[in-house]
Amino acid sequence: MASERMSDEQIIRTFPEEALALLSAEQRAALDSILARLAAAEKVCELVRVSLSPKLRKASEKKMYWWDVGIAVKEWETLAKP
Repeated sequence: MASERMSDEQIIRTFPEEALALLSAEQRAALDSILARLAAAEKVCELVRVSLSPKLRKASEKKMYWWDVGIAVKEWETLAKP
């Protein structure tokens, strides 16, 4: 049975500690920042996807409001600012 391919994010999160030790503190911080922005952007995309799909909205456990999307976008913006 073929195993599922890991996502790019999973691959980066599972870097061996020896490889991460080769990075400077600034490079590790940049990598952490990139991963946080990616997670926030994916959250925004998922909220928009659910908001735009009547079928997904109906199946959602929580009622979706546009301000939820706005809050997620603000979170991403905060992370994206240098």
